[in-house]
Amino acid sequence: MRFKLRVWLPVVQLAIAIVLITGNRLRDRIEDPSWIKPDRQICDGLNAPASLVRFCLLRVADRELQSVAWIDFTLETIVYFALVWLLWYFVSIEVSGRNGKRPNALTRTTTMRAAIDVPLIVFGAALAVYGQLVRHQFGGRPDVYANLVSVPYFIWAIVLVTFYAYDLWAYSQSRRQAKT
Repeated sequence: MRFKLRVWLPVVQLAIAIVLITGNRLRDRIEDPSWIKPDRQICDGLNAPASLVRFCLLRVADRELQSVAWIDFTLETIVYFALVWLLWYFVSIEVSGRNGKRPNALTRTTTMRAAIDVPLIVFGAALAVYGQLVRHQFGGRPDVYANLVSVPYFIWAIVLVTFYAYDLWAYSQSRRQAKT
């Protein structure tokens, strides 16, 4: 079961992302930007952490390289698809390797759990801020569509912050008990 989940969840999510982004690219028009189309919004919301990393990479590339077309395309597709696969691979490890008594499956064997959990909590908070930016990306006051589009970002933020804050708390409690 664990092996199947670790293989199939990232593959299925990657296939969904490829279909949604490819459909978006095929209908891309200059007068109608691709980032406001529903298929792109669904893909970005479903893969919100990967979308945030892609957004940051695009901003850095835009600032440093003044929008070189092939770099933007590479970040929008190849790098994004790699990030989606990696995101869902880590999710599959967490889901298949965690039960009520065991700590975080990704960091349970490392001595740097706090150094990993804290940045992930901060990343979750950054997703909440990014979700707020998504709400306002359509210009003006957010409407129903903008609110719906931003929901997955807030869900990812809540899950990441709660999950890793609890893991950090449990780790600190076990360290205190070990010292006494």
